[in-house]
Amino acid sequence: MAALVKFTKAGALRVPERLASAFVVKRHQATQPTDINLTNYKRGTGGRSSFSGLVVTVFGCKGTLGYNLANRLGKIGSQVIIPYRGEPSEVRDLKLMGDLGQILFNPIELRDEDSIRKVCQYSSVVINCIGKEYETLNYTYDDVHNKGARLIARIAQESGVQRLIHVSALNAGHRSDGKYRPGGSQWLISKGEGEESVKGEFPNATIIRPAEFIDTNDYFTTYYLGRGRYIRRFRPFRQGTHYPKVIPLHNNGEAIRMPVLVRDVSMGIIAAMRDPSTAGKTYQCVGPHAYKLGDLVKFMVACHGQKFKVESGYGNLINRVAFREKVYHTLKFPYPKCTLDKLERETVSDCLDPSLPTLEDLGVTPENIEDTIYFLLRSYADPSGIFSDHIRARKPPTPDIIFDTLQTQH
Repeated sequence: MAALVKFTKAGALRVPERLASAFVVKRHQATQPTDINLTNYKRGTGGRSSFSGLVVTVFGCKGTLGYNLANRLGKIGSQVIIPYRGEPSEVRDLKLMGDLGQILFNPIELRDEDSIRKVCQYSSVVINCIGKEYETLNYTYDDVHNKGARLIARIAQESGVQRLIHVSALNAGHRSDGKYRPGGSQWLISKGEGEESVKGEFPNATIIRPAEFIDTNDYFTTYYLGRGRYIRRFRPFRQGTHYPKVIPLHNNGEAIRMPVLVRDVSMGIIAAMRDPSTAGKTYQCVGPHAYKLGDLVKFMVACHGQKFKVESGYGNLINRVAFREKVYHTLKFPYPKCTLDKLERETVSDCLDPSLPTLEDLGVTPENIEDTIYFLLRSYADPSGIFSDHIRARKPPTPDIIFDTLQTQH
């Protein structure tokens, strides 16, 4: 152990960050892997300092859903194996999700079968939360959502994994009209092809189709209020209220959205993991109500407290987004925050298939998202901050509820 410890500048002992990966490697190099079966270990009472008997590999823990899911798995005493790409410092916060020795890390490459097999070989459950919001020079949507998902499913089947849960997306496989990106949204198409690939390699896999996530640092509220989404207009000679920031929406935001809280999706995944009858089924995870996208964006703007104006039609935003994508593919920097594929997805309304089960069938009652959005954005509207003793900013009227999810027709 002395060889593994190094001194910091302050003179304190410090264990290297990648030390936890040694446990997975040691288990992988065992001469008789069948002798190391953690599911036969003595069970505890079900808390973080106990062992529930579940060894779960969670792909995509650096994302919003994977981060929340790792915390809930550690809370019930599961041993969680976290594959990661990049620097170990990006996932070191996940060490606190479980007791000592319950959270293990190992670097992987999505195209490397040996690294994926190493993290799946001794797991009883594999959860795939990997996804990309924009294409990069190294990975396209098809590489991540289709080919990568097929590889994980095949290796999980060969490794004898009992349960595989694949996280897809609502409207997966939908082919839009291609108004803003030729051929439609490749993101949705790749999600649908990924579901078929997973079913072909692992027939008993459980498919989870969540809607837009709502949580801290989510990609919903930060996207519509971020710099990559709004545009500035300078109109010095226009009378009336001046709006320097404009959020353009397709068709005045008539598309339907059913956002859901991340914690509700995490509880649904854990419920599906514990219930053997969910094997081979597809579940839709949406919020309790559906809204027009325009009403929801106006509600977020009111919570944020800044002067944004919502307009119909993308206008010059299309040219700006296309220019940013060309700059990225030419200079390899910076990553585009808004893409043509994302704008194409905004034209597709969320639809529920009445033949498929939802979160209610997993025993999870979705919570209202309006209070959560207000809590996330009120710190921007209140100069005193969210921990002040002053009167908080007044909550704006809630957006119009179009229909309940239970009454949605496909």
